[in-house]
This record gives sequence, C-alpha cells and structure tokens, in this order.
Amino acid sequence: MPKIVIKSDKTKEPYNEEKVKNSLKRINLSDEEINQILSLVNSKLPEVVTTKKLFAFIFQLLKARKEHLAYKFNLKSAIFRLGPSGYPFEKFIAHLFKEYGFEAKHNLFLKGKCLIYEIDVYLKNHSEIFIGECKFHNQKGRKNDVKVVLYSYARFLDIKENPQLKEEEKKILKPLVVTNTRFTSEAIDFSKCYSIKLIAWNYPPENSLVTLIERKKYYPLTIFDFLNNKILNSLFQYDIVSLGDFLNKESNFLKKVSNLDLREIEEIKEKIRLILGE
Repeated sequence: MPKIVIKSDKTKEPYNEEKVKNSLKRINLSDEEINQILSLVNSKLPEVVTTKKLFAFIFQLLKARKEHLAYKFNLKSAIFRLGPSGYPFEKFIAHLFKEYGFEAKHNLFLKGKCLIYEIDVYLKNHSEIFIGECKFHNQKGRKNDVKVVLYSYARFLDIKENPQLKEEEKKILKPLVVTNTRFTSEAIDFSKCYSIKLIAWNYPPENSLVTLIERKKYYPLTIFDFLNNKILNSLFQYDIVSLGDFLNKESNFLKKVSNLDLREIEEIKEKIRLILGE
C-alpha cells in the first residue's frame, strides 16, 4: 500500500487517498468503481511510489474499464503535451476563452509607450480586455515565481500608456498570466495586491485551468495518448486543437491534413462523442 508519494519536483509527501478519490470523482466515476480502483492501488503498488507511476497505474485501470473516462483522467498530462515550444498551449488558451465569449487572438504585437511587445494571448469581451502571458513548462514541478508576474505587469503598464490606446480601452485593460503548472505564494500575493489575473492548473480554485476546461468540456486532442506529435502538430496548424474542433471538421478534410485514414478518423470521432456526452 502506498504510504509515500514522490512528486515531480522530487519532494515527498504522505500518500493522500482522498486526493486520488477526488480526481476520480471529477471524471464522473461511480463510488463503487472508485473504491475498486483504490483497493487495487492499495494492494498492487509499493509503499513508496512516484506520482508518475501512480497516475500510469490508474490510467491503465481506467482504459481497461471505461476508456473514455481514462482520457478525461489524462487531462493534466495532455496539457503538458501542448509543447515543447508552448505555441500550441497559447493557441489552446485562446480557443478556450472563445468558449467563454471572448474575442481571442494569440501571438500578436502590441505597442507600448516605450517598446513593442509580443503578446501570447489577447482576450476581449464587452467589459474586459486581457493582455495575457502564457508560461508553458515541460517539467511538472516547475513553479512561476514573482519575477514572471513582475515582468508581465511592467509590460502591461507600458502598453496601457500607449497614447494611441483609446480611453475606454484603457479603463477595461487588465493583465493576465496563464500557466500549465503553478505559481509561488509570493507571485500570488503580488498579483492579489495589483489585481493581476492568474490562472494555473489548480488556481484559483473556482476558475482554475482544469475547471475552465472541464466546465466547457473543451479538452485538448492531446488527451489521446495514441495520437503522435506529428499528427497533432499537423492538426494544430489548422486550428484543430480540441475534441470539439476535430468532431466538427469534415472527415475527408481531416484525412487530408492529418494523414489519418477515414476508419481511424471515425473511431476517434466515436471516442469524442462518448467523452463529450458524459
């Protein structure tokens, strides 16, 4: 039975069965099925286990029982596959906010009072404009410290001082930093003090990255472990980054841009219908 878990940043913590249970509840697994999986975890895994091995063990159990739920469980790893450059992550974030009614652009240049800046995401609706920085990390243990937030805020202040910016836009202009990992407590404290919006995997609790994704069922295609990077990158080039994007595209077009055959495409679409239908 696991007693100690070694996290991705090499730190150790006591095994928390409640945390595992909550992650399984999140994908709508029944209490009976959750208890069965927890029982197997307790009987099959050693006293000291890495989070990677723990996740892989549960993922394989789910694939054998309810494959479509296994892919939902795979969300955190899927976000890390939106790399290594971070560009697919920026594209995914822009598309995600479109689901929330924002006009969203990514990888554009904005002029400040002093300099011109490359902006990862620009999000606009009737009441808010966010200038967003996307901090993508390939390593799960990496945290974003206060320097990341300070740079983002300084850039925001310079852009806000652009004399060409309309006054009504200045009033609703806000800074945003999104990451696939976490922020340090110091970064969070500074952001609260200066009203900088932060979004991380589990922060803020009511509107974290995982919550925003699951609320709209806007899962990235990277939840499918059988799609290789070559296929994914081909799809990303055509702004096909989510399950819904794939499902709504005509199959012959998907065949042309991905090199998947029609049978494979229909099988993937069927998996998507099961996931989105939950």
